[in-house]
Amino acid sequence: MKKYKSKNVNIWASNGFEMDNQLIEIIERKGVGHPDTICDILAERISQQYSKYCIDHFGVILRHMVDKIAILGGKSNVTFGGGEMIEPIRILLNCRFTKNVGDKNIPYLSISKKVIYDFFKEIMPEFDSKKWIKIVNNIHFSQGPGVVYESDGKTKNEREYFFAAPEKDYLRHHGNNARSNDTSTAVAYSPLSKLEQSVLFIEKKLNSQEFKQKHKYVGTDIKVMATRANSEIFITVCVPFISKYTPDLEFYLSKKRELSKIIKNDVKKFFGTTTKLGVFINTRDNVSNSDLYLTLIGSAIESGDEGVVGRGNRYNGLITFARKMSMEACCGKNPVYHVGKIYAACAKLISEKIYESMTIENTVYMTSQMGRPLSDPLCINIELAVSDISDIQRNEINFIIKEHLNNFNSITNRIIGGDIVLY
Repeated sequence: MKKYKSKNVNIWASNGFEMDNQLIEIIERKGVGHPDTICDILAERISQQYSKYCIDHFGVILRHMVDKIAILGGKSNVTFGGGEMIEPIRILLNCRFTKNVGDKNIPYLSISKKVIYDFFKEIMPEFDSKKWIKIVNNIHFSQGPGVVYESDGKTKNEREYFFAAPEKDYLRHHGNNARSNDTSTAVAYSPLSKLEQSVLFIEKKLNSQEFKQKHKYVGTDIKVMATRANSEIFITVCVPFISKYTPDLEFYLSKKRELSKIIKNDVKKFFGTTTKLGVFINTRDNVSNSDLYLTLIGSAIESGDEGVVGRGNRYNGLITFARKMSMEACCGKNPVYHVGKIYAACAKLISEKIYESMTIENTVYMTSQMGRPLSDPLCINIELAVSDISDIQRNEINFIIKEHLNNFNSITNRIIGGDIVLY
């Protein structure tokens, strides 16, 4: 491998093949109604709305951490054509917020509740979320480790007020002086392979409003698993059927066959007709044992399934087993200085820009060091799927990196505005 080094940047010509030409790919996507994805989206949207409130009222984003939200599933009984909820779904708000600035209280709980109810109305419009969702308030305000108190009970450490602002003067501390909050690594790559694109396309199509209007029986807790061994592709899709719109077994089985044909035709648009392709839907079904993926609201959260932030899709909406990736949870982290989020977004933008400018498949690794300036990562490694790199290309990559490292305020604003999506 050839290496080019400039300060803390390493650019490698890996001599590797592009992903479409690799022998093996394994890709998963958890859809919008999957318990883990629900947690990711709720965490991210609560962080966004809390951040917007802080900017509107105080001009800065106050410290918060919303990346530990969890779901405990409820209980339901389903029949063809109907069913009922028996026990509620619990949303665990395992979060930390700055609760006030001086005597001005911040409605963090109201913000969180509104996001939750609005989201469920969006993805499950017929579900009575206010009746069947129980929001468990586990919010706390502990400052975390690092505060050492003297014998008189006092400390010089400003972290004593880490999630507090007793007066407006304390607002200046909430940007963490643009320093990394953690030692972590973000990994991003570009472009997506054909199989990755097809997996994203399948889930987004099945969960689109347009598709739902024609296929009301399709729920949102869709999961797609795709494998490719050379030119042989197998795609397994879990599709929850909504009982209200599924009158009988014959309807269920016929619609499974119809969905299989739809998915197969869509995948062929990416690979052509010569690829060997198998599509499988709801493979656990056992008709003789009345074991079918039939649900009341279209998600397994109605019947005991759990979810947690960070267990689902990575920064680009996929779980890519044959790719290099970080297991860092992006969603719900503070968008100002939490490197698990801000570096994931930055690495994504750098990788996309390199491909856009140079048409070279690449992987970007950004490693932070706790307390180090955001604009000065411990190291950045760029891996290019080429055999050699010219000086012009090296200079262009270094310029792209510098451009993004000097622009974290813009990245933060794009995250808050929803322009950069990390699930």
